[in-house]
This record gives sequence, C-alpha cells and structure tokens, in this order.
Amino acid sequence: MEFTRPVINSYESSDMIMYGNYVEEDYPEVIDTNLYSDEINGQMIRSEYEETQTILTDNCSQFGITATCFDTHENLLWVGNQLGYVSSYYSADMQKYTMFRVHSDEEIRSLLTTDSTLLVLTPTTLRCQMRRGLPIFTHSSENLNEMQCITQLGRSQDTILMGGHQDKLIEFNLNLCKETTIINAGENGCAILRQNANRTVCCGDPTGVIKLRDPRNISKIIYTVDAHTGSLSDFDVHDNLLVSCGFSNTHGSMILDQFLVVHDLRMMRSVSSIQMIIEPFLLRFMTSYSSRIAVVSTSGQCQLVDTVALSEQDMNLYQMSGVEEGAIALSMDVSPSSQAIIIGDNVSTLHLFTTASSRFNTLARDTIFAQPMEPLPCGPISVTDELADYSNIPLLPCDGPLASELPEKFLRNIYRKTPAIDKSILSTMKMKGTVGYAPNPNNRKRNQVAYFNTVSESKLSNSININNNSNNHSNDEECESPTFIAIPRRYRKIDLKFKSEDFDYEQYNKTGFSGLESSVPNSYCNPMLQVLYFLEPLRKILMSHLCQEEFCLSCELSFLFHMMNKSKGIPCHSGNFLRALRNAHDATALGLILPEHNNAELKNKINISILIQNWNRFILHQIHLEFLRSKKGLTDEQGKFVFKDIDFPSIGGQQIRKKIKNKEEDNNETEISRLFGCKQLHVNKCLKCNHEFSKQSNLMVCNLVYPESLDETPMSFCDLLQQSICPKQTTMTWCERCESFQQTLQTRTLKSLPAILTVNCAIESKQNKDFWQQQMDILVKQAVTKSGDQKTAPSTPTSFNKPCRYGTNCTRHSCRFMHPGQTPTVPETNSAISLSQLYYSHSWLPLRIKADLQPDGELTLIKYDDEEIDSKSSSSIYDLHAVVCYIHEDRKNLVSIVNVGQKDHEHISASNPSPQWYIFNDVSVSPVIGQEAVWFSLDWKVPCVLYWVSRNNTVTSDIENEISNPVITAKVFTESVCLNSSSNSNDVILPDQIPKSGELVAIDAEFVTLNQEESELRSDGRLATIKPVQMAVARISCIRGEGQHEGKPFIDDYISTQEQVVDYLTKFSGINPGDLDISKSSKNLTTLKSTYMKLRYLVDNGIKFIGHGLYNDFRMINLMVSPEQVIDTVALFRLPHQRNVSLRFLAWHFLGNKIQSLTHDSVEDARAALQLYQCYKKLEADGTLQAKLEELYKCGKEMHWTVPGE
Repeated sequence: MEFTRPVINSYESSDMIMYGNYVEEDYPEVIDTNLYSDEINGQMIRSEYEETQTILTDNCSQFGITATCFDTHENLLWVGNQLGYVSSYYSADMQKYTMFRVHSDEEIRSLLTTDSTLLVLTPTTLRCQMRRGLPIFTHSSENLNEMQCITQLGRSQDTILMGGHQDKLIEFNLNLCKETTIINAGENGCAILRQNANRTVCCGDPTGVIKLRDPRNISKIIYTVDAHTGSLSDFDVHDNLLVSCGFSNTHGSMILDQFLVVHDLRMMRSVSSIQMIIEPFLLRFMTSYSSRIAVVSTSGQCQLVDTVALSEQDMNLYQMSGVEEGAIALSMDVSPSSQAIIIGDNVSTLHLFTTASSRFNTLARDTIFAQPMEPLPCGPISVTDELADYSNIPLLPCDGPLASELPEKFLRNIYRKTPAIDKSILSTMKMKGTVGYAPNPNNRKRNQVAYFNTVSESKLSNSININNNSNNHSNDEECESPTFIAIPRRYRKIDLKFKSEDFDYEQYNKTGFSGLESSVPNSYCNPMLQVLYFLEPLRKILMSHLCQEEFCLSCELSFLFHMMNKSKGIPCHSGNFLRALRNAHDATALGLILPEHNNAELKNKINISILIQNWNRFILHQIHLEFLRSKKGLTDEQGKFVFKDIDFPSIGGQQIRKKIKNKEEDNNETEISRLFGCKQLHVNKCLKCNHEFSKQSNLMVCNLVYPESLDETPMSFCDLLQQSICPKQTTMTWCERCESFQQTLQTRTLKSLPAILTVNCAIESKQNKDFWQQQMDILVKQAVTKSGDQKTAPSTPTSFNKPCRYGTNCTRHSCRFMHPGQTPTVPETNSAISLSQLYYSHSWLPLRIKADLQPDGELTLIKYDDEEIDSKSSSSIYDLHAVVCYIHEDRKNLVSIVNVGQKDHEHISASNPSPQWYIFNDVSVSPVIGQEAVWFSLDWKVPCVLYWVSRNNTVTSDIENEISNPVITAKVFTESVCLNSSSNSNDVILPDQIPKSGELVAIDAEFVTLNQEESELRSDGRLATIKPVQMAVARISCIRGEGQHEGKPFIDDYISTQEQVVDYLTKFSGINPGDLDISKSSKNLTTLKSTYMKLRYLVDNGIKFIGHGLYNDFRMINLMVSPEQVIDTVALFRLPHQRNVSLRFLAWHFLGNKIQSLTHDSVEDARAALQLYQCYKKLEADGTLQAKLEELYKCGKEMHWTVPGE
C-alpha cells in the first residue's frame, strides 16, 4: 500500500506519521508504512486504540448498518441494519447475544437503551423490546412518518422525544404507551436529537440549523445555531460545548467542510473551528474525557481530536481494516467508558477499536444469559432397552400437558365387542317371538367364546393397497403409523378478516356467483343454502312467496336468493335468514342452533355431519308447512260458504268420509311437496292372521339404510338406495285382529317418483363408513383386475410379497407379509397404476340414475351411463345435481359441490354458458370437473346430502306455469306493522308522497350488540379475533332528499328483537334499554321484515340513497343495492390513499354543525349526510372541490381529527 504524506500548514512545529502517533522527528526519505504493525522503521510505537474486531453481520452485504449504540447499563453493543434486523454483541469479544427482526420492510433509524428495555425506531414504528429479544409493544400512528431520531427527555426515565423528516416532534410516555404531546418542529423537521445533561435538548435539521429547546417545555426554543450554510451531517453536545460537522453551499453545490464548528453554550456563540486531516462525517464526544472527540470520515478513517489543547502533538488517526472498495461508514458510536469505538459501514461490516483495557461500561451490571442445557446423567438410551429408566432424565419446565398424562377417555374400562354370530347358527336359527334358537354346531367347547383381532377382511385380502398405499409397513412394525392427510385448499376452512371491507374476496371467487359470509353464528348451513339456490324450480317457488309472518323462513330465503341474484360475485350476508332460524322453535328443539359460547369442548361434541342432514330434512318440511299455512290462509279469506253434502259426513256415510279424506290429502299438498315428495304406501301384514292394513305418506328426504353385516358381496349404490326407499322388515307390532303383539311384515312401495330426489347419506357410525369404503375398494379391485396389467411385475413389491421377519414363528393373525411355504395369492399389479387415480375415476356413487316404477309399486334403480335416451321409454333419468360433504379437519368444515346449469351462467353473462360443477366453501367458489363430485376419500371427505334432479318430470314445468313472482307494492307503507299502540308513529304516507324512481333519499341505521367479541393472544404477540361481534339492526331512518318535504323523515322504525341484547351501544347508536321492548317502548316499534320490505320497494324502484358508510349498513340489513343507487359521503369527501373522515368531523368542517354531541340520532345523521351531499355538489360546480378536500385533511391533522369541545 502506497502512502503519500499530506501537507498540513497549520502544524508546522511537528511532523506526523499517519495511522499512528505523532513523533517529533524528521521524516526520512522513505517511510515504511505498514498500517497494521506496531513497528515503523525499527521504532516500536504503541497505539492508544487498535482495531480488535472486524465482523460481517448475519445479513448479506447488500444491507448496510444504519444504527449502532452502546448499552448504557450493560456490556452490550446494539446494531440495526437496513433490513429491519437488530443484533446485539457482548463485550469486546463480540459474542453474539440476541437477534430479532423489528420490521419486515423498513430500516432501523435509531436505537436507545433504557434501564430495562431497548427502544428501536423505524420510519413508521416504535418498538419496545426486552434485551433478551422479547417484544413489549409496537407503536404506530399517523404522526409517525419518516422518523429519524430518538432521545430521552429530561431526567424522566418514562418519557422520550422522537423526530424525523416531518414537521412534528412527538413526546411519548413509555408507561402509558401513548403519545402525550405533539410539537411543531418546523417545515424542515428534525434529523438529529441530542440532550445535554438534562439542560437543553438540541434538535438539528437538514439545513444546518440546530435549535436548543427547554426540556421542561419542549416547544420553547432557547437559542438557534446556524452551524453550516449547506447541510448538517452530525453533531454532539457535552458539558458546555456543541461540536458539529456538515456541508457548505458553494456556488450551488454541497461541499463537505473539512473542519469542526465549536459552540460554547454558556456564551451562546461560536468560539472556534477545528481543522481536520480527514473530511468529518460522523462525530461523538468521548465522555470520559473533558473535551475529546472521535471523528469518522465516509471512507472509514477515524481521528481523535481535542477541543481545548489544539497545539497538542499526540493526535491519533486510524483506518478501518479490510475495507471493500466503495465501502462507506454509515454509523458510529463511542462506549460510555470511552474504551471502545464502533463503526458500521454499508457492506454490513462492524469495525471495533478498543484500548488495552476494553470495557464498554465501567459500572456495567451483569447480563442475563440463557441457561445452558445440563448434560444427561447417562449416555444415550436405546429405544429397545426395556430396563431403561426414563424418569431420571430431567425435563425443562413446560406449561402444556405431559405425554404421561393420559386423557380420561384412555383410562376408562373398554370391554370387548360381542363377536358376530356364526353363519352356521344363523342359517339354522328359528324365531320364537323375539328370541332365536338353533342347534349347537359343536365347533367349540362349552362356555367358550372366541375373540379374534377385529381387522376388516377387505383390508386383509386387498391386493392393491387400497387405502392409498397406507398398508406398507415401516421397519416391519406391526401397527401402521399415522400418515399426514393433505386436504386441498378449496376444501379447507378459510381464515377471514371479520371486517369484510378489508378482505380481498376476489382471490377466492372469480366466477361471478355469490358466496356466503361465515362470520354469522349458525352459518354451517351455507353449503345447503347454495344447493337450494341453484335448484331453479325451488328458487322460483320461494321467490314467488310473500306472507306477513315475522319469522317466515320461506320469505327470508326469497329475500336471500333475490340478493344473491343481484350480487354479481359479491359475498352475501345471510344474517336475516339465520335470525329467523334462531327464532324457529322446531329448529331449537331439533338442536339445529349451535351454542353461542366459543366452548371448544362443547363444539367438539357436535357432529356437524348429522347436523347438516337434520337441517336438510327440517328446512324442506318447514317451508312446506309455511306454504301450506299461506295456502290455507288464502282459502279461508277467499272461500264463501256453500252447502255441500261432503261437509256433513254423518249424512252420507262411509263413501262421503272417503271423499273427505282424499280432499284433505289434496289440501295438504303444496308446491314443495309436489317437487320433493314421493308418495309411499305403507303396508303392514300380520304373519299370524295375514291381516293387512295400510296408510299413505309423503317422503321428502330418504335416509340411506345400510346392511347390518359386512361381507365381500358387492352392492351398487342404486341397490342400496332402492332398499332404502322401499324397505322390507319384520318387527313386533300390535295386531288389532289378534289383539296382541305379533310378528308383522312391513313393506313400503312407491306410488310416484319425485321431481327432485333428496338423500341423506347417514354415514355416522363406523360400520356404515366401513361399508361405503368396502364397496369403493371392491370397485377399484375389479377395475384393476379387468385392466389386464398383471403381466408386468411391480418395481416395488407389495407387503404380501415381502418375507415376514418372524418366519414360521409368526403368531399374528392379520400378518400381511409372506411366510415360508406360502404361495402368493395376490396378483401383481403394474407400479404405473396410480391408486389415487383409480379411486378418482371409479366412483361408487353414480352421476346418473335410471328409475323404473312398475304399476304395482316396485321400484328398480340402475346406474345410467348412456347419454342417448329412448323416447319410448317411460323410465326417469335422474342427474346428480349437488353433493354436500363434511371435511374432516380441525375446524370441521362443510362444502357443497353443485352442478350449475346453463340458465344460471347466462344470468351472470358468462362467456361459456354451459353447465359446470363448482365447489362452494363459504366465500370461496371454485370450478371443478364433475368427477370430483362423486369422488370421496372417507378419511377427510365424507358425503352427507345428495340431490338428484329428474330430466323428464312434468311436475317442474307445471309448477313454474302456475306460480308468479309477487311484486312488493307501495302498500308496505300504508300497511306498516306497529307492535306497540302507545308509539309516536310517523304520519300516514299517501301514495303520491312515496319517493319515485331517481329521487334522493338519505338513510342511516343504528345497531346493537348481541354478543361480545372473543379474541386470543397469538404466540407472536398479535391479538386475533376468533369470534366476531354479532350486531343486530335496531333503528332505520329515511328522510326525503328533495321536494316539498325535503329533510323530513318518512321512515323512522325501531326494530323489535326477541334476542338478548348484550350492549345497546347507547353512546354510538342512541338506543336506550327498553326502546326495543314491546311492553316498555314508546317508539315506532315494528318488525325487521316490515321495514325490510319498505327498503326493498325503494331499491326495486330505483331510489338513490345518500348516507355515510352505507356499505356496512346495507350489508347488515341484507340488502344488495347497485352502485348507481348509492351516494356515500365517505367516498365523496376522501382523497386517494388517505383515511376516511367521520361524519361528525365533516359536518363540523363544512356545515359548521356539531352533531352527535351527546349521543347518535339516525335522523340527524341522515340529514347531515344529505346536507354534505348538497355541499359537495356546490363545491364541484364552483371548481373548488380539490382545494377544499386538501384543506379538510390539513385541518384534520392539525385538530387530530377531533371536533372542538370533545
């Protein structure tokens, strides 16, 4: 390395040697300049500081070190870099202590240590961290923007001061974790903060000005120092001196000053300047000396100078070793003991200079280190050592349960199941009443019962590893190890942000069909709601229904389906339907309402598969009864009295009584029973006297009935369904002729086939599940056998071809391995056959079924594969329309797979309006192929409900011709429901006063809370919402937006609720306890359905709504309003990428009105929104809108978005 002696005229009395101490001797002609040795030209010179450590930090060299700080209480060095990481090193040996990440995409700007914590400042956040790395809190706010520096304020250990490249100084209290004071720092901001022994706080801005402030009143400026004409690079303050370095503005360019400026704080003026050998960039006082300063240049040179004895000869200059080309020093610090200097550069390297006695702190307290792991008291223990004493091995303290603490279910006495009765006994058994007897086959000793290892024979004889290759043994162990089940994402439950406006639904649904939100209690029925919606005949029938019952599920389904029709892919909120479901007494009695409390143990006991099947049966019967009540109500109102002989059966005798019975059966029929019902004839025949009696019923949902025993006999799904629809069984019933209980043969035959066939799979018990799995295994085995792939031996032998390690001594009854002398009976299959693909392509559940009903009621069902239909055939073809599946995962999910027809695709204007299968998983909608609907993996995907739709049934077309969609008319205003007679209701609205299409209406709604939000603290310190707050509509107000009665309300309804209200939110809603109680309220109390139909009338007639935050209001009311009909003042008075402004602040700023002073009033809020819209139109016409919005945000920041007087 070549060295050139610099020429410095200000030091004529002494010569100097670079990178060492100055020596009073002449320079030789050639100087040996080994920068890292203590010998120069044979003379040993002892340097005061030496570079003892050069460390490349953990992150790559692309990210420089932006902040360094010596701990003021312990022997620790703290380092922050541009990647957001903070590291710490212990003592001069630079032993790694801790490392953690503060921010994912922001650099560390400043570090500050207190007595017990470390404060880390990034451009937008303040993190408080324990020295051991645990976070205490993270603070962020609108005021934290481009933050740069931090310091402790005064003598207080709890108050800090933060500044940055903005016009604010922020005073922050660490105990309260909040900002206490905001001070105006000027337009140039504050880039550097230093404190001088609690006397002054020095604030340096980028323009070269340093302001001295009073720490007791930080807004008070004591003195201003114009340090540099260009810009300020760094400064430090100690005792009575302030020293700075910076840039000068010379001929329009910035030049780094090669001197330090010294100010005396006692005289408040500049006293001198110190000429430097290097170009000063960073500097720090060495506090253990009275006036010594460490100065660092951008190239990494460090010079120690004294501010008093300028003629002193010993002036040290050092250079960082191993510096890469282009390396720049970004940060530096001096330890409190002045025995160490640290420099960090832009290539992530630390350079530590220390003295011979290198301690960071002279009175440092002990640093807490992680407790080392104690060595085991003995050597390794073999897992096969039966005499090993595991209790001698110490364990670390833990909060969770130990493996030795067995759950209670493992400590119960479990008895053997009763073995199956021998087939030879069953074949000779005779029944006497309910007791069977048979000859003893004498194949076992007296009182001896044989117990065998209960292993499914289908698994023993499975030659192709049926269960997804799960029969392969690991280490030849007897038991199979559990395998990880990868559930596809489209089936898993979705983690939603419960504030739906913040959630990106498009990533889960790009189809145009609407999903359903799952944040409402009892939303487990969402998959069934999707199935019912895409049954076009049912949808038309329900949308033709409109009655006056408050909690009519048919009406609520009609409103929900109307909303889904208009949503165009936006998720819908089914809160009103689920509210009516909770108020249905039959649903509560059947256990269809889940408990409100988030009790994990209680939820685990709920079998959601059974629950959805019971819900399916309930909803069909419920809407049938509601249609029946509506039908009979209309008949009673319209029918007039006419004398008929059938009305008086005592006159006509038995023949007339039969006519009455047939008439009642016809009267009990509705569109729902005609669509889903199949008429069954129940025949009971006494086996003793042959007496028969019969009755007729209407079957709407069929439950699959499985065989009682498992065997290898294959059975198609059609055979099982046929036996379930038309069962035959023998049971003990009462015979009227014998006048005793006798064996009775019960048979059921069909009189008609339904247009829509609904089946509950009833796979609740293990036996039913095993039967379904067994039939799938048999089907796949047959497919492999017929494929003719046995010619090629597999590359990996199956477990049947592997020799058993126990040989002839094997005693395992179910051993799957080959033994000596045994010939393999398992056909070898080609390894290229993918078992999962075989299960996927060969499904036991058919996509199409052919049904033949004979005149005598005998039903024949077969799988239908041919697409050609014989026009002369009277058979009915049923296409699988929908499948509801239970997804067995931790959170128990339900999904529906639906075949969406061509008309539904045309409704959303799809480019290819052909039928397509979709998976509906709450808000997620994913297209799939039809084969996925009939493919099941019973370890995680279990079928629950099946829907088939008939192709050639005329009932559907007949019903569609009979129904007509009702139109909500203006009568909803004149026939409004009022539940309390003492209310101060609104004036009667005349027909000509109802708003017309295109007119303006201002609206606002208030809500109450039905349950509290439940949250949990995650391991990373975040608070996660596990159960959102449930809100209910309490008041809806609409005022006229134009015309003679502008500003006057024509709807101001309080909504009655029968559910318990946890919090009325009086401060925010204006609703007081008792306002929603029929017996106490003096308000215009009505039903939600009555008010909802008024709003539906306004929406359907093209009324334009004005309001503030209407998205959430309409979502909670369950209304889908097109964007053309919504005028939201939140969007009108908002700049791009800025915060939303509250209605109260907008009303104060633009209208000069202070609303919501004591409580909220929906009429007042709606009127304020209307006036704001009129103000917006005026500003837009004047061309001053943009300027007024900018003025709004400027005023809001100054006022902290609070109205004066709050």
